[in-house]
Amino acid sequence: MSATTDPPREEAAVLAGAQLADHYRRVHEAMRDLPICNPRLDVAAIGFRPYGDHALGVILTPWFMNLMICAAGSDELAPRPVGETAYWPLPAGRVGFIVGRLEGFGRVDSCSLFSPMDDFVDDAAARAVAVAALNELFNPAPEEARDAVAKRSAMMDRRSLIFGAKRGEANIAP
Repeated sequence: MSATTDPPREEAAVLAGAQLADHYRRVHEAMRDLPICNPRLDVAAIGFRPYGDHALGVILTPWFMNLMICAAGSDELAPRPVGETAYWPLPAGRVGFIVGRLEGFGRVDSCSLFSPMDDFVDDAAARAVAVAALNELFNPAPEEARDAVAKRSAMMDRRSLIFGAKRGEANIAP
């Protein structure tokens, strides 16, 4: 990904984030009075930006804060089984996302940052944490951290031990 951003791609990423936020606002209407919801927080799309041909940003809701990757524009993410872990390479290192699917939206991969959201005193604090998380994910990892990630990726994880595949062989996104 280059340092400069193509305005149409940037707009498509921001629009994808806004569409996700709209979806979760509708969900929030049904959940508003549940104890899992922090009444001090609103639903928001934070920092959505192009990520290759996709969009990446944070969705903040009164019940979770997730890093999300979704389609930006008309092309949907490649089909993958819901619930599978897809590992996406970010500048700070590989991050595991759970593959999901939203009706009317398509595939959305999410990585939980916080849930529940009870510890956030207000919307401004939650938004600041979301921005800080995105900033850290887009800072390149130091060389020794990249080496450690490469070494760990060659090891077997629990799912791989059961199903016989080495981590990363079949789980690299998209």
